[in-house]
Amino acid sequence: MRLPIRDPRTIARDISGVFDALFPQLAQGVVASFNRGAIPIDGCEPVSQELVEATSVQRAMLFETAVAAAEQLIEGGSAVDWDLCLGTAVARQKAHFDAKLPQSLTSVDKEVSLHVARNLIAAFRQLRASSGTEALVRGPRIPGFQWVASSVGDFSIGRALIEVKCTNKHFISSDYRQILMYWLLSYCAALETGATEWADGVLVNPRLNRVVRFSFNGLIPIVGAGKSKVELVELFSTMLGTRVPLTPRGHADGPG
Repeated sequence: MRLPIRDPRTIARDISGVFDALFPQLAQGVVASFNRGAIPIDGCEPVSQELVEATSVQRAMLFETAVAAAEQLIEGGSAVDWDLCLGTAVARQKAHFDAKLPQSLTSVDKEVSLHVARNLIAAFRQLRASSGTEALVRGPRIPGFQWVASSVGDFSIGRALIEVKCTNKHFISSDYRQILMYWLLSYCAALETGATEWADGVLVNPRLNRVVRFSFNGLIPIVGAGKSKVELVELFSTMLGTRVPLTPRGHADGPG
């Protein structure tokens, strides 16, 4: 009998068993070490906590709305269609959480969302400047493997996979687990079909004005306790095939 949870994002964020075996060294100290490499987004400032606390809608919905606003502006919009942003935010949140459409956005809601959107756009600009002429891709495909379903990430530029988090704290282990799961699935596909695996992971928090970028080849030997990439795939395949007992964890807030 197969596990009912098939989405790679849910497995990575909410189930501990897979990652305890695959990446046993993904501990608080390692996460803190990578977080110390965070850089600010050029020309941007964090969103003040006081302003965020003055908003009227649920936080995850607010920041999902901000991401949708950024996408509109990237696509050449001269002004943000807030009703469209809300609709997009609800559709995305419903994929993982219960979500209801807010009746309206206050001026403070829009101010915070626009600040986050502009920071995110600036982060993409900064990342593209370091990646040559590669285009920004929304919703890059994450391949499935065995009973793990295919999915989509947040954004990508070339071989860099970008995940956006808008919490009021620095990146945590579940953020790294999610992006590691996406890499692992891409590497499984690379071995099976010759597809290209992700080379770099990027975590962006436009609310706090922080960006962490790392190479998977640099991170994996540290958190994988010396296992090679092929060994990780073999272990992952065995775990999926034998349906090892897994323990669900609670959801974290924020989009992505």
